[in-house]
Amino acid sequence: MANIRDNRGNQRAADNTAKLGANRLSNISHQLWFNGNSITTLSEVQSQENHRKSNISICLSLVYFLFSSILFTSSLFSQTRDNDPVLLVAPIQGPINTEFQEFGPTMTPDAKTLYFYSKRSNRGYTEIFKSERNKDGTWDFPEEVSVLNSAFDDQSPFISRDGKTLLLSSNRDGAIEVMLPDGKVGISRDLYVSNWDGKVWSTPVALPSPINTEEIEENPHLLGDTLLFTRYPFGKPNLAKVFYSQFQNGQWSNPKPLPSPINDSHATIAAAFNDDGKILFFASNRPGGYGGFDLYMAKIEGEKFTDVENLGAPINSSEDEAYIVFQQVKKTFLFCRRVEGKSFDIFTASVPKQENIVQKKLEETKKISLDSVYFERASSVLKPESSAPLDSIVDYLHENSDKKMKIIGHTDLTGTFEDNMILSKDRAESVKQYLVSKGVEPKRLVTEGKGPTQPVVQGTDEESSKKNRRTEFVLLNP
Repeated sequence: MANIRDNRGNQRAADNTAKLGANRLSNISHQLWFNGNSITTLSEVQSQENHRKSNISICLSLVYFLFSSILFTSSLFSQTRDNDPVLLVAPIQGPINTEFQEFGPTMTPDAKTLYFYSKRSNRGYTEIFKSERNKDGTWDFPEEVSVLNSAFDDQSPFISRDGKTLLLSSNRDGAIEVMLPDGKVGISRDLYVSNWDGKVWSTPVALPSPINTEEIEENPHLLGDTLLFTRYPFGKPNLAKVFYSQFQNGQWSNPKPLPSPINDSHATIAAAFNDDGKILFFASNRPGGYGGFDLYMAKIEGEKFTDVENLGAPINSSEDEAYIVFQQVKKTFLFCRRVEGKSFDIFTASVPKQENIVQKKLEETKKISLDSVYFERASSVLKPESSAPLDSIVDYLHENSDKKMKIIGHTDLTGTFEDNMILSKDRAESVKQYLVSKGVEPKRLVTEGKGPTQPVVQGTDEESSKKNRRTEFVLLNP
């Protein structure tokens, strides 16, 4: 609900606007488990996945998302027989949840810092807090993020995939004022942006019109050049809808509501894409759910949303659930649940920890070679199926932020030597750009093209060529 305060003559920040560029990525992507051989093939991993799928009772609500991302062997599932994988749902560990509301969780790309908002202070307004992850996986006592907070309500933090941009919602001084029927002045909540300079966040600056209006704007989410947010008339959250705007030609487009079946005659809030923009998560109090607000997902096919599904138990319950995000590095969903009909707490949903073969291989041998990174024929353009193995490298680099890596491209023995040397270098550069797009600092990566000079096997038949076409990742000395 929006807060109302007297008009104190605070001057509006007329120039308090900011432009947000493209290529800011959000948090859901892929994972691939490797079997530890010197070269790990996608078919080997898929074979292992197929074997495990036969022993899993699948909850269909997340099957498309989790199969397409090769993240878990199924979607959210429950245990039906001994030794089946189990979805673990529990309040977030550590002194995060209180009797006051905790909502809007988001993490830095390395999964080491959690941001959320709460009304736990004695000032009577919501504020943004952060907590550091302890070595045992629990969270430390939260502290206020003073540079992001104001004297009024500050909510809905969202950190971009590269960790350089934070969006939030606030009714601070400078937010748009609304004249109410009783003569009081209401202050709408607007969207603000803060940038990370490597050490601290900048002072938040309001996004421009047409994003901010006299209505309430909250729950921002950014994928590439597309911004999602919740909007509703002042004091009427029951009319909430999800809107989107795109950053084009240096400015934001006029926001439009997402079409049916996402928005309907009931409240729809807190939408978020997965990392490739093929799945949308959102919360709604539409009929047919488990409680009040439930969490849903939908496929995105072109301009259409299809196959809307309730995520089901154990995510949804007889209480309200809202605001679900996925943290790639820790392979954990964060979502919010109303507890005992009172305030919201932050919950996690994850599967039992899987062995990180990529980390193990890199720690043992300082390198790993993958032939499951695919390119278009005679081109350096990555194919979509390359996302899964490359995202496992992204995860490793985010978890080990002190590591630097060399990316080496190798070609098969067909074609000319000169062309293959150029192609291998270009492919290594293409892989680097993919990792950078997922938030890895460019200065941590170097590239090299070996062309056909280091074949795994001799031969120009297709089987030999597949083994020789590979991408190698080598850890560098500090």
